[in-house]
Amino acid sequence: MKMPPARVLAALALPLAASSPASGDGPTPETPAAEAAPAAPAARDLFDGKTLEGWVPAGYAGDGGAEVTPEGTLLIKRGDGHLNGLKRTDGDALPKVGYEVTLEARRIEGTDFFCCITFPFHDSHASFVLGGWGGSVCGISCIDYMDAMENMTMTVREFDDERWYKVRLIVSDHRLQAFIDGERMVNANVKDRKVGMRFGEIEDSVPFGLSTFQTTGEFRNIRLRPLAEAEKEAAAKLDEEDEF
Repeated sequence: MKMPPARVLAALALPLAASSPASGDGPTPETPAAEAAPAAPAARDLFDGKTLEGWVPAGYAGDGGAEVTPEGTLLIKRGDGHLNGLKRTDGDALPKVGYEVTLEARRIEGTDFFCCITFPFHDSHASFVLGGWGGSVCGISCIDYMDAMENMTMTVREFDDERWYKVRLIVSDHRLQAFIDGERMVNANVKDRKVGMRFGEIEDSVPFGLSTFQTTGEFRNIRLRPLAEAEKEAAAKLDEEDEF
């Protein structure tokens, strides 16, 4: 795969910053000041740190329950079944594409994924899994009917118990990107590919959900924001230059 230019990745990694004039190049009557670049759209908090407002149980068999801790975090407990989790009640208000999700997550105890984000993608949904298949596999389920263990998004990394990890997911028209602690884990051009949910109980987490598997996970700072126009343009540029 052709590596995208650094300038394109930089535009995706951060909202467009306003340009600063060089010293001595300030505006004059003949050279008016350039307009400042628009700020990135504001993020929306999906968890207020006090209640479970906007969330309901996903409905998995053997649900272990979820609660807000005294520290203001969201705890999804290991249940009697394999999966446990919550989903949003405002699916119609969520964007289908052109947005970013950020959160922090950690594994409290267990041996499998402590964070699985189910998210909308156009008229379908998919999931970004952290620490699946025994605790170390990350990726998107599903692409072309293959789950994260089988498709091109699969990566492997170790996760420490009780350590917070910063997670970032970018959903654009034809591309899915995901980062853990600033490291890019997924950069997938999915144009003309089938993006969808893995068959089974995890489908109960649509339209937007957080799930764990045989594990207790903890979450905080769960936010969603629309992408800025510059970020959308940068993603489109990556799509044009990609050679998947």
